[in-house]
Amino acid sequence: MNWRLAVVIAGVFFVGMLSGCASVRGGAGREKTGSVAGRTISSFSVAAMTEAVFEVEAALSTPERLEQLNEQYSRMVEIDPKHPFKRFLWAYTLVDRNRAWSELAKITKMNSRFFWAYLGMGIILDSWKVFDQSEKNFRQAVEIAPRVAVGHALYGRMLLRAGRAKEAVERLERAVELDSSRAYYMLLLARARAAAGNTAGAEESYRKLLEKQPEHFEGLKELGLLLADAGKIDEAIEMLGKASTVKPAACDVRLKRAELIASKDAAKAIQPYKAACECLKKDKQCYKSLAAVAKRAGDDNALRLAWERIHELDPKDIEACRFLAPRYLEEKAIEKALPAYQRILEVEKDNIEALKGLALIFEQGGEYSRALQMVERLLALNPKNDVRDVIELKKRLFEKFHIIEPPVSGKSPSAVFGRVRKQIAAVYKTRLERKPSLAGDLLVKVTVDNEGNVTDVKLARDTLNDIIISNCAVWNLRRARFPRGFGATYDFALTLKPGG
Repeated sequence: MNWRLAVVIAGVFFVGMLSGCASVRGGAGREKTGSVAGRTISSFSVAAMTEAVFEVEAALSTPERLEQLNEQYSRMVEIDPKHPFKRFLWAYTLVDRNRAWSELAKITKMNSRFFWAYLGMGIILDSWKVFDQSEKNFRQAVEIAPRVAVGHALYGRMLLRAGRAKEAVERLERAVELDSSRAYYMLLLARARAAAGNTAGAEESYRKLLEKQPEHFEGLKELGLLLADAGKIDEAIEMLGKASTVKPAACDVRLKRAELIASKDAAKAIQPYKAACECLKKDKQCYKSLAAVAKRAGDDNALRLAWERIHELDPKDIEACRFLAPRYLEEKAIEKALPAYQRILEVEKDNIEALKGLALIFEQGGEYSRALQMVERLLALNPKNDVRDVIELKKRLFEKFHIIEPPVSGKSPSAVFGRVRKQIAAVYKTRLERKPSLAGDLLVKVTVDNEGNVTDVKLARDTLNDIIISNCAVWNLRRARFPRGFGATYDFALTLKPGG
């Protein structure tokens, strides 16, 4: 337990045990002193009660901790159920905040001048954003105890949350005037002044806070952001750097600092961006910012790292695929290049670079039919064939499989098939020089529409098992132009044998 809470609890027990001591009633807190473990304490002093209020606020995010505190205070209330301070501490630590508010309201029925009950109700209503009712309770509290800083401070915080920054400034200035030792009041005042448009006043408050606590994280961070908005970039970078040193896990601070450095010098921002992105772990946008900065700085290594991280986080990111696919292909990392190019075509079906990349991949992998499909799509997109590498790829594949250019055509289907047979026969003759025993049957089913366009070609039977001849047949037929009015599905059958 925090020592300050221990002071409060010990004091409560002390008051409960001392015979003949009068109960403490009303006001912000009357001091009773005693000795616990050889140390003089104030049982319900303003300082101790203020500390208790903030300790409870800190415990709200951890219900187990709040329950522990409430159990301790419950035992005190059992001893003296009408004691307002004890009852307040018990009520204010209830995990059920609706019940907490209700119990605090009961205390005000017993003692209508009990500052802490009104303060507690104001805080709870503020957390519920019931600002009008919260203000009534805060107003009552500060009327009862106008010289207790915490009342003005938390009243000011409520006004700030309610969007009434100028009024908040007045309350918070009073809180700091009454107690300048508490950093939180200075922080709230700085925030209120900033929200009210008083940038100079806010900066002054932040700097006074940091004079007292040079490593105050919120003060460093918020002053850094304030300075950045004011165009004081170098000072902002310095403050955010200090903030990230105090709290290395504050990834948003690291990122903002990197952004500010990048606005002045892209090259110097690369390392800060790397650190910020590593901190954020799975923030794709951070790595995209790193990529943009690395590109500006001409840092290819950082650029590559950024896009690879993006690709790891989201393999479907189209920008990452566009950047990485050609590099993977150049490095012969086919297993990485293939899915990247395929993803590009899912989004951009006519992307020429992706079609070329896939054609090369399929060619290298011996998937010649798929490579030819890519070439066919490239030719449809670029009929003039004026792209050098497409021309070279087409020439290489067409020569390999003896594909006739321009495509086969004829006045009748038999004329078309006749030209293809003649081409296959010539190819077969050259293949026999390498494979003298090559023989077998081919059956290709060719579907043609009434306009003479080939709509489908299927290799139904192939006992030759020769990739050159089968692709020669399939692709010359696929590209063939038939006369109009002969729409049908044709069987193109061929038997090849030496001397036959």
